[in-house]
Amino acid sequence: MNNTPSDSYLDDLDPKEFIIIKRARVNNLKDVSVAIPRNKLVVITGLSGSGKSSLAFDTLFAEGQRMYVESLSSYARQFLGRMEKPEVDYIRGVSPAIAIEQRVNTRNPRSTVGTTTEIYDYLKLLFARIGTTYSP
Repeated sequence: MNNTPSDSYLDDLDPKEFIIIKRARVNNLKDVSVAIPRNKLVVITGLSGSGKSSLAFDTLFAEGQRMYVESLSSYARQFLGRMEKPEVDYIRGVSPAIAIEQRVNTRNPRSTVGTTTEIYDYLKLLFARIGTTYSP
């Protein structure tokens, strides 16, 4: 791979510790290279039009969603269609991902990430099956 001096340090990073993106060219991103620490709270900030959403959603999330869809059975994938890789030279360390659209007017003010994504129902089943009752 032909590295430029500005992104050659990324080769030494472990994809288990960092999400590594080299030369992203999605929307208004112009050869952006970045290492994002895993298992940390990371915030992407910048001026309007600086590429925050292009990096977060159109690059990082798009790759995570593509990986998530690829992890599904071939039967389930036939209903979702093929997802294209984001325009990057290299991306490693991304886990399968889902994203929740930010909405101001939700139907239920007590909605959570779990209820919105419907993972809450699966968690209830999981805890009901393998949970151990504890009484002090």
